[in-house]
Amino acid sequence: MSQTWALIPVKAPEQSKTRLLSVLQPDECARLSRAMLMDVLAALEDTPGIDRIALLTNDDEIADIAAQLGHEVIRDQDDSRAANNPENILCSGLNEAARHIAAQGAEALLVIPGDLPTLTAADIQLLLERHAEGLSLCPAIRDGGTNALVCSPPDAIDFQFGKDSAQRHLDTANSHGIKALRMAIPAFFRDIDIPDDLVWLSAQPSAGNTVKFLRQSGIFARVGQSQTGVSA
Repeated sequence: MSQTWALIPVKAPEQSKTRLLSVLQPDECARLSRAMLMDVLAALEDTPGIDRIALLTNDDEIADIAAQLGHEVIRDQDDSRAANNPENILCSGLNEAARHIAAQGAEALLVIPGDLPTLTAADIQLLLERHAEGLSLCPAIRDGGTNALVCSPPDAIDFQFGKDSAQRHLDTANSHGIKALRMAIPAFFRDIDIPDDLVWLSAQPSAGNTVKFLRQSGIFARVGQSQTGVSA
């Protein structure tokens, strides 16, 4: 029986969302990262087309969360040769994880970031239903990155995440004769990385962990004030 896996690469929360340090404290960045991950996991868990979920991480806390939820943990081994390029480290780890997942008998793999807090199971299911074979992806509108990537088989190509990676993924698939499809599904357009993203998020209808945390902590109010020039 064929299986579709989802794979989320996850940094240690304390090392995440550093581009938000202009408006958040370090502990708030960590709490935001955890909340967003839980929202993405909840959406994946509710998606009928996802059979198994794995987290790629080298953080013990994240590994414990995954294990408690019954998900697979794939330990991310940093490549010292890529130490000066975090994107190379990420892609190296994802390539190894994809090969591992393929060896488990998976037919397809969805690679998705953990910072899409408004994502729903319906959004993910739509992506999977539109995917037929080869490679399908959804780009980030801000920098052309890849906010969702489905591969059949899981290790069909080497990953190339980072700025403008959506086009690089498509070009790589085409150069190898692999069917490639670019999709425009709004739920995948915007990950949360910079202060403007928090302002955008504050206007979204959501009852998830992330929006609840940002409201109750007063971060939404603070960020909104800073955007209008009012001192917090």
